[in-house]
Amino acid sequence: MIPRPSGVGIAVASLLAIGSVCFAAESDSTYAPGMGGVGGMIGGSHFAADADYSDGAQPRFAFSADFRYAVNDWLRWQLSPGFSWAAYQNDTRAPFRDINFPADSTKDEYLTLLLPASIQVQVLLRRGLWVYHVGAGPGAYRVWVQSRRKVLKDPATFDLHRGVYPGVTAQIGAERFMRAIRRTSVEFSLVGHLVFAQRDEQFPSGFNSNLLAVEARVGAHYYFDLTRGSASRGSPAAGRAP
Repeated sequence: MIPRPSGVGIAVASLLAIGSVCFAAESDSTYAPGMGGVGGMIGGSHFAADADYSDGAQPRFAFSADFRYAVNDWLRWQLSPGFSWAAYQNDTRAPFRDINFPADSTKDEYLTLLLPASIQVQVLLRRGLWVYHVGAGPGAYRVWVQSRRKVLKDPATFDLHRGVYPGVTAQIGAERFMRAIRRTSVEFSLVGHLVFAQRDEQFPSGFNSNLLAVEARVGAHYYFDLTRGSASRGSPAAGRAP
């Protein structure tokens, strides 16, 4: 009953392939201002808080895709869609009986799914082939809870337990650029998502709190020069007839 991550994996692979094909003709260079980057990360996710979201939660895989732009030597921004989820221990009691499956008294068949889309501003520290970063920013988060693949329904309001909520994200990590392929980096990072998912009027029976997901990731990014084309069009030679 675990959702298949194949779509996310295909999207990440596509981003890397597009970057490699479109910019393969450019000469290798180190990370520099004006460069964009595409990449993907995979790792583990744990729902650390709060209440029913975290009670009995078990770690599961997490995935993300990244688009980055280097503003200068020490600052960049990043746009990241992703996906993660949590399953629950067999003996963890459910906060209420599911209307569709009233015989279930535990969260054995429950899943909480999280689909984040965030934007960050990241501060960088460069040391040779290493680039360290710390960043934070806002996000929009789709959260839904399932029991036996059906979206959970609150027994008091009969509202389906799903929605899009605001939240914030923070990230710290390090990436090392490869000597042979200087536009490609391997990265390790820790990421936190705090989702403001409490809705007292909709979900008074349970799964009604903020949600904190913590992720450890590893992945790769490919960087390319976004300023080359604009510089060529703006040069005096660009407008001259042959």
